[in-house]
Amino acid sequence: MHASSSNSKNNTGQAVSIIAMAALITGILDASAAMVHSYMANGVTPDRVWKYVASGIAGRAAFTGGSGMVVLGLLCHFVIATIFSILFYFLYQRLSFFSRNIFVTGIVWGLVVWAIMYLIVTPLSNTPPRTLSFSVQAVWAQWLIHMFLVGLPMAYTIHRMKKQQQATA
Repeated sequence: MHASSSNSKNNTGQAVSIIAMAALITGILDASAAMVHSYMANGVTPDRVWKYVASGIAGRAAFTGGSGMVVLGLLCHFVIATIFSILFYFLYQRLSFFSRNIFVTGIVWGLVVWAIMYLIVTPLSNTPPRTLSFSVQAVWAQWLIHMFLVGLPMAYTIHRMKKQQQATA
């Protein structure tokens, strides 16, 4: 019984490590892309990006808040990255087609993450309503960011770390 319990704790620890690494890598890449893209496309400063994210919880008050709102936005961003990493990790373990072509899986996963955030999470949050209607041109950069800097790194990190874990088991 003790060996089984120890093995279970080890597996849980490995799962937490894999998920944390995927969330950290993805969170950093996506955060960097969000700040660069927002500034280059619209002249939006990084603090404003994170206040927008914080507005999901705090509403319009986030935009008049100080550094605390920036921290809240970053915290929310990494919590969301962690949630998607957890979801991918469990789907990866249970659906064999997730590991067949990690490039395709990562690209598709990035689009799934974008769709969930754009169509469900943001509209249900306290962020101010969008002023622009949907257009492919307006979201093309978001799709690319989510495919190559969210989905693909998350999928690759989890795939690679799971393979390393299996090789050492």
